[in-house]
Amino acid sequence: MKKITLTVACLFLFMPGSSFVMAADSDATKGKVPLPHLGVEAGITFSNLYGDVAHDMFGSRLGIAGGAFLNLPLGTVLALQTEVLYEQKGGKFNGIFYQLDYVEIPLLLNVTFGTPAFNPGLLLGPAIGDIIASQGVPMTIDHFDVGLVAGLQMNLSQFIVSGRYEMGVMELSVDQKVKNSTVTFLVGLSYI
Repeated sequence: MKKITLTVACLFLFMPGSSFVMAADSDATKGKVPLPHLGVEAGITFSNLYGDVAHDMFGSRLGIAGGAFLNLPLGTVLALQTEVLYEQKGGKFNGIFYQLDYVEIPLLLNVTFGTPAFNPGLLLGPAIGDIIASQGVPMTIDHFDVGLVAGLQMNLSQFIVSGRYEMGVMELSVDQKVKNSTVTFLVGLSYI
């Protein structure tokens, strides 16, 4: 599963990027479409577990997140932003802290508004993840996870600042009817 996740990540970041980059570059010289952004980002996560049987609202886990992003403009307002992130999630359930570390691939639609110098945007889309490390979890844990992401992002020249909420849609295991819930704050630097 890890090999599949990494293969999908490479496909999302590099394969479709070449055609979008060429199209965006030719249009950007005419002033129509912004150029793509490729860079790195890092930040913190606040996560907990939710569900019918999860009642510990304050049993959250403070973690880290980091990885790479590619923002491909689809016009002057819309862009497709793919990312490959290492993200720490988990929380407290039945008195036990679950620590779940994921490789995650968000596929986000970035809707921007404002001026080119001050360019806030809305992030929406799914994220798929695969557990690469865990602690305190039962053996029946499902390693694959899917979440829905909504957030805000500021593009300040080559810097990107974002805050987002991800709601897990898949249960962590058939035995434990709980899902991930994560708030993430990231700061990024674009090289292109």
